[in-house]
Amino acid sequence: MVPLAPTGWMLAQTESGRRFAQSLAAQLRATLHGDEHVPRKGGALLVGNHAFMGIDAFALAALLLHQTGRLPRFLAERNLFRLPGVRELLRSMGAIPGTPDDAVDLLEAGEIVVVYPGGVDDSFKLSSDAYTLRWQGRAGFARVAMRARVPIVPVAATGVDELYRLDRREHFLGRWFGGSSRYDIPLPSGLRPRRVPLDYYLLPPIDTAGDPHDVEDVERIRRATEEAIRSVLDPYRAGLSSSPR
Repeated sequence: MVPLAPTGWMLAQTESGRRFAQSLAAQLRATLHGDEHVPRKGGALLVGNHAFMGIDAFALAALLLHQTGRLPRFLAERNLFRLPGVRELLRSMGAIPGTPDDAVDLLEAGEIVVVYPGGVDDSFKLSSDAYTLRWQGRAGFARVAMRARVPIVPVAATGVDELYRLDRREHFLGRWFGGSSRYDIPLPSGLRPRRVPLDYYLLPPIDTAGDPHDVEDVERIRRATEEAIRSVLDPYRAGLSSSPR
């Protein structure tokens, strides 16, 4: 295990969240592969697929901390900070509302930042859409990494879409956010997550050299990131139909 290197903000703001994440990682049987792709110093943007209610993020934070000595900062859906309880939990883990300028500032300061381009679209998908990326062509993450001149480390997570069975949606959260169906939350079949091993695959870094104002450069990096993650998720999804858990 890499010795931990606590920072002021970690000790002051995330101690309780760190304990929760460590416990959750153990309970969820989570494993991190490819930690050599995360720089031990300097900034990097980790980009991945998202699970129901973001439960996967806590386990990833604990695993990164233990295996690399780096505690990541998460860019979270800004509207989630309007929800009592959720807001406090996110802040306890060092998460911040997802704005491009804040992300660039963190990366330039040498932080490890995690972003989920699919946001709630990825997190609130039904089980029938497990392991599909709902990024809708979003490329803001590529532009952020290019501006900060840091590598992108793709993260493909398997097992995360099997923690809960999600077959129908409830509209109360959508009504909270002004009637947007984007926030219609899936209802799990039970409150406790299923005992499914979680595997996080950190893939080789993607060079982000290029002009962040050039559409073709940005799209090239967005596409390379998505293809890297899909190279793990697509065969895994295909295997579920022949050997469901």
